[in-house]
Amino acid sequence: MTATIQTILFLLAVLVVVAVAARRLNTAPSILLVAAGIGLALIPGLPRIELAPELVLLGILPPLIYAAGVAMSWREFRFNLRPITLLAFGCVIFTSGAVAAAVHFLLGMPVALGFVLGAIVAPTDAVAPLAIVRNLGLARRLIVVLEGEGLANDATALVVYRFAVAAVATGVFSLPAPLELLR
Repeated sequence: MTATIQTILFLLAVLVVVAVAARRLNTAPSILLVAAGIGLALIPGLPRIELAPELVLLGILPPLIYAAGVAMSWREFRFNLRPITLLAFGCVIFTSGAVAAAVHFLLGMPVALGFVLGAIVAPTDAVAPLAIVRNLGLARRLIVVLEGEGLANDATALVVYRFAVAAVATGVFSLPAPLELLR
């Protein structure tokens, strides 16, 4: 227990150092955090920390998505609903299908299991890209579309994930079956 607390305090200290460095270098903290995470992962002898999926899904992810949703203009979201919807649904479903096909043909895994993996890796981060994009001076409409897509693609990925896990659990996989359930 003491080693876990020490490791968490060490990681928090690294987080603070990276945040201060990002501010001084005038760069997005998410970029430096990824680099620091890769660096920490390569340190031999560092204790392994495993987070329960429930903690991430119920304790970490909702506040991040909530903060992004509160900061967004819902009037502009409705105005840009078509491109947001096309990106959120189209990109997640296409990416999930591409990952499923690649895993099936390259590794010989079942297609349903490939869709599970695809649904896990398909949604983009809703917070980190926006921190970078806002500093680039892009058009407001593009930022709103990216914000909306980042929020909506998580929901799409969760639906794809649920259908894929059900297909793996039952052993029955059919691409048209989820579409019939939506009618």
